Amino acid sequence: MKKTFKKVGLIILIILLVIVGAVAGYAGTILLSYKRIGDTTLEVKRNTNNNKVEVGETYSVSTYNIGFGAYSQDFTFFLDTGFDEEGNETCGYNSKAKNKEEVIKNVNGSIKTMKDLNLDFILLQEVDVKATRSHKVNQDEMFKKEFTNYDSVLCINFDSMFLPYPLYDMHGKSKAGLSTLSKYSIKEAERKEYTISDSLSKLFDLDRCFSVSTIEVSNGKTLYLINSHMSAYDKGGVIRQKQIDELNTFIEAKRSEGNYVIVGGDFNHDLLTYNPEYNYTKDIRPFNMTLKDPTWVASYFDENGKSPLSNNFKVVASDNVPTCRNNDVEWDPSYTYRCVVDGFIVSDNVEVVTHYNIETKGGNLGYDGFAYSDHQPAYLEFKLK
Repeated sequence: MKKTFKKVGLIILIILLVIVGAVAGYAGTILLSYKRIGDTTLEVKRNTNNNKVEVGETYSVSTYNIGFGAYSQDFTFFLDTGFDEEGNETCGYNSKAKNKEEVIKNVNGSIKTMKDLNLDFILLQEVDVKATRSHKVNQDEMFKKEFTNYDSVLCINFDSMFLPYPLYDMHGKSKAGLSTLSKYSIKEAERKEYTISDSLSKLFDLDRCFSVSTIEVSNGKTLYLINSHMSAYDKGGVIRQKQIDELNTFIEAKRSEGNYVIVGGDFNHDLLTYNPEYNYTKDIRPFNMTLKDPTWVASYFDENGKSPLSNNFKVVASDNVPTCRNNDVEWDPSYTYRCVVDGFIVSDNVEVVTHYNIETKGGNLGYDGFAYSDHQPAYLEFKLK
């Protein structure tokens, strides 16, 4: 009997050692294989006829984080934490979309939202090319098929090995990025990397960057159209502040040459609180009167209303509806934390004609807002001076 127990114990020990060895080996593989994509030239898919942007004409652009097609109104994300009305911490659950059909439905909803606006320029974030989390639906191709008369640029910012977390709903392997679409000819495009955290979190986060598309203007200058997605899970916005500085350095150099700059994207900063164009302070965060801020929320402006940008640029943000919901709980307009983190930066030689955020409708819980993603589009009309 004792020999039997010893054999069973030895077998269990061997199994445990194999499991530990496999986990350690896989973790080691992830660490050793980690490599940033870096700065690089991007391919431009050309569908326009060498047309230039005209000075004094009105053009439209929208930025939209489509949430890799997963964020139906009842979707919560396992990395998103928040607080309930009593101050107790809450946390999301899901890691990938419920099924392929849901992804296709949400992406088609995002496509229709953009088509209805008849835009000149489209800036998209979290567009999956081939990913476990979105059931391998190529969302970039879905958009390209519907916008056949636009030049397009895809900038990869997430190309991960299979990530086996959370164990109950593994995130898997992902390839995704930023997609830029333009009715006007994109002369060239490039990828510029942001500073990211040097902690182990870098293994599980996006390889943060911004893409730059250059468009010729009739007066011989250049319009630099930038698509940006800054870090999210960065308590206090420390890394994001470095990213803002890097972006500011880049765009200031382009403006100093007499060119035009428009940046659109998901800044993962509250763009309204302390914004001198609005009467919001931290005591009255827009859209939230009762809930405590999630740890990821940081203000873009300081308490004195000062922007981190140089005087040659301004932030264009709208407060008619929120552009982002926290994903610790399902979307409920009477309860869920929301804010504005999506918008634009424009140089002082760009005239803002109008701007607003777009409320998407038709979600699976029947509420207005956040129908196809945890974000909603920001819209801008502008003229080049």
